[in-house]
Amino acid sequence: MHFTWAAAKTNKATDPYRDWFDHVYQPGDAGALGYELVLVKIKPTGSPASIANTLTWLAGKVDEATAASDFLMDNVERARLARWIEDPLSDGAPDLFLHKKRSVSAFAKTYKAEFDVIPNGAARPAQPSTTQPTKPLLPPVVAVVDDAIGYLNARFCTQNGGLRKTRLQGIWLQTEDELVKNGTKRSMQNGQQIGADAIDALLAQGAQLDESAEYAAINEALFGKRISPIWHGITAGAGSELASTHGTHVADIAAGADPADVSNPLLSCPMLAVQLPPQAVEDTSGSKLQPYAVRAVRWIIEQADALAVNGQHRPLIVNLSLGVLAGSKDGTSLIERQIAAEVLRREARTGMPMRVVFAFGNDNLTRQTGYMELNPNKPQDVTLRVQSEDYTPSFVELRGDRPEDMLLQLECLQADPLALGAIPAGKSVSLNTVSGQAVARVYSIKPQPLDGGGTTAAYYVLAIAPTASFEGGKPLAPSGAWKITLGTNGTKQDVRIEVQRDDRPLGFSALARQSYLDDHSLWIWKEPKKTPYTPPADGPVTPRGSHSAWVSENMVEQVYSVGAALEDTGFAAPYSATGAPYVAKNPSVSAIGDSSWTLRGVMASGTLSGTTAVLSGTSVAAPQITRELAILFASNPNIGPWRTPAQNAADEMTALKDLLWSFEPKYQLDQLGPLTVSREDGIRSRMDQGY
Repeated sequence: MHFTWAAAKTNKATDPYRDWFDHVYQPGDAGALGYELVLVKIKPTGSPASIANTLTWLAGKVDEATAASDFLMDNVERARLARWIEDPLSDGAPDLFLHKKRSVSAFAKTYKAEFDVIPNGAARPAQPSTTQPTKPLLPPVVAVVDDAIGYLNARFCTQNGGLRKTRLQGIWLQTEDELVKNGTKRSMQNGQQIGADAIDALLAQGAQLDESAEYAAINEALFGKRISPIWHGITAGAGSELASTHGTHVADIAAGADPADVSNPLLSCPMLAVQLPPQAVEDTSGSKLQPYAVRAVRWIIEQADALAVNGQHRPLIVNLSLGVLAGSKDGTSLIERQIAAEVLRREARTGMPMRVVFAFGNDNLTRQTGYMELNPNKPQDVTLRVQSEDYTPSFVELRGDRPEDMLLQLECLQADPLALGAIPAGKSVSLNTVSGQAVARVYSIKPQPLDGGGTTAAYYVLAIAPTASFEGGKPLAPSGAWKITLGTNGTKQDVRIEVQRDDRPLGFSALARQSYLDDHSLWIWKEPKKTPYTPPADGPVTPRGSHSAWVSENMVEQVYSVGAALEDTGFAAPYSATGAPYVAKNPSVSAIGDSSWTLRGVMASGTLSGTTAVLSGTSVAAPQITRELAILFASNPNIGPWRTPAQNAADEMTALKDLLWSFEPKYQLDQLGPLTVSREDGIRSRMDQGY
């Protein structure tokens, strides 16, 4: 089959991932797929103009929504709206998630009097002003946002005699947003929230409790036999029926404890959890994941606020051991901007510290990042290896200092080259079959305005269809070598090349095969060297900048990123992502990802009580820092709202460094950060005794 590059066409897509998924899988506009999630910032309306007027108007629109309505709101967001109407906020204009009807092209213009659409999150508020302490800190709330979580696990309980009580004050089992019809009315629903009383009622069964049967029952109610609308042919089941789940493992490391160990300070720490939808977790491009994760953090904040004692709020620590590789990495992503806003708002409102802990990433060795220093009239090239039998799309992001001057050429099997040239912002170029079906597309994404001022950077995205499919008639791209040639028109510029991760996470069918970058310089073996900073590569493919796209140099001090180390060496685990001078230079801190080259992973709980599992990565390093921060806050240190964020951050690092199992690394500081955490007395089963 021969393919041909078509002429550039106007393309209004601001999310090339979503646009390409729609093209490849052709889901249509039925049900919830007929809507897309948008974040809006509320404006005052009425006479006199007020936020309360707009919120009341919005509630009426949502409650009376029909098939003809322009937007809906999910049940969790609608409950938030009701609370704001009853108890108005004092910290400025609120923001809410709406489900916009995808056929409404002029949505922002239609409702410009009521709200602004802010797809990249809210502007960052000022750091909260310091206050004077009146009471010691209450034990903090520890929260986890992850995939399947075994919420009945004994590691999340206290025990009095033979009776267990859960420490989980609530868990939100998210599903994909689901359209609900009630006569002519329409609404959007998302999953199920389970409170402590409901969990305790199950735990009261004691030895008669069948945890696996309970998980199977709730999964059947939530997911049934539905098929994922993103990856056709793959059942969107729930991982809590597996022996080991990423979410349970991470939650145990973050805050799990032996329920009978009354000396463990973690038993005084309430827990919260959000189990993300399987479809969002399996979409490792992050297009679907970000809004679900942001909504999870917002829900956690509200639940934590409800755990105040006599008007005094608790510190809050949230662990998010997820991420994506390709992205802006400049602080303009939805998740980074919105979580920063949520953290600062909560600290200002409650007077209590909040921390969010991210994993730095595991893609140091996956050959998915490249870097070129381009000079005029000297194009450079790199090869993208697109694998056969890949049932998912491949994506490559190209981000230059001056994207308007960047020149692109593409060559692949069975197609004439796309000639070297620039693609104007807001347009796209497709690689078509003889019948006109696109099997690849280059999007030139133009800058988008940011709430509070400024814009996102323009960039290119190369989207490639799967090379295999379960269904006939779907677009299939040629596998093999895709040569990417980049140049610059008139001025020197640097370009980042990032292949988006699309391999399958724990518990999902391994139907994706990761595309990666290749270059002849990689074929020459070189003796590894320990250097103070990872040097530039000989060719365009480099581990530099291989960290999560949710981490940047612009993070607020209340947000940590965590790398992984080998316990027996103190050096970075080989997979632990590397920072770069042109993005985030290093993680905030590091912890153990593996005990040694031969003894891999960190041991923690399996899904069911009494079971164990071993997992590796920055995903298990991050909750170790979450755990130590929880113990630190529970000990009533000189850390709190009466001190500035910079003072708190310095004191927290000092406290971590003072632990018996911490030491300073000598090499590869770009990977390890200012501190490496090492448990010198070995890994302990199920993270007992403070670990």
